[in-house]
Amino acid sequence: MITTVTLNTSVDRRYILKDICKDEIFRCEDYSYTPGGKGINVSRVLNQLNVKLTCLGFVGGFSGGFIEEQLKLLKIDTNFTKINGETRTCIGIIFEDGSQSEILEKGPEISKKEIDDFIEKYKAALEKSKIITISGSIPKGVSSDIYRHLIELANKMDVKVILDTSGYSLIDGIKASPYLIKPNKDELEAITKIKINSNNDIIRACKDLMNMGAKNIAVSLGKDGMIFFGNEGKFKVRIPKIKVLNTVGSGDSTVAGFALGLLKKSDIEDILKLANACGISNAMEKETGKINVSIVKDLIDSIEVFDIS
Repeated sequence: MITTVTLNTSVDRRYILKDICKDEIFRCEDYSYTPGGKGINVSRVLNQLNVKLTCLGFVGGFSGGFIEEQLKLLKIDTNFTKINGETRTCIGIIFEDGSQSEILEKGPEISKKEIDDFIEKYKAALEKSKIITISGSIPKGVSSDIYRHLIELANKMDVKVILDTSGYSLIDGIKASPYLIKPNKDELEAITKIKINSNNDIIRACKDLMNMGAKNIAVSLGKDGMIFFGNEGKFKVRIPKIKVLNTVGSGDSTVAGFALGLLKKSDIEDILKLANACGISNAMEKETGKINVSIVKDLIDSIEVFDIS
């Protein structure tokens, strides 16, 4: 089983507009609202891939109830920790020219008792899980080293962890040696202070991350594919050109592909093809955290993986 962790869940609202400016009223006919937070997106993609999973995290108020209700309709198993605060809302504005803007609320403050309740649920989930995905930001009230603690607990149970976060949460989490991290180029530069101008720069930065504790690093390069570097090998992934509709959630979809590949104990080259195919498929959809399984299968055949060791 796979367990997804989303400490800062949200209701994601998406609006498609021609343009926007100050002091004007805009009417929108193309919009949607879905359960959100990076780990929830991972969960929705895994569910589309027919994977048995459980969602952990914090939910509260009307928005939290909406998330639980919607995931239940999708037949996704949840074991959320209920909080007194109201789950946040995040707004994504997609413009007709393809550009995007996001408004991300910080979210509610979590109490010590709520954190303790979550940790107990997490420990119970470790007993049943082969893979854990930990995604997104840390809400107010939760210690900044929470991800390191969760990874350490998983490592003791020999459960692989995929960590997808940024900033200090990522830096501190790496110290606990997660199985896989998935930074983009900007995050790689921010952590290592290495200016990325070439694949060699990426490899040099990845070596620094391995020295910090990371076991494997998947560096997302957008339309240029991915570089994978770590204990499982060193590879360059080349992806096909596509018509992009919405890149939000593509990284989460990629994480879902990695998680499924690891669960199936596939070869690393096949895992890389599946993970990237899921990310690309999401970018071809308007809705965040959505893939087309038949397109994923077609994309796998068009993705190339090169050994660069």
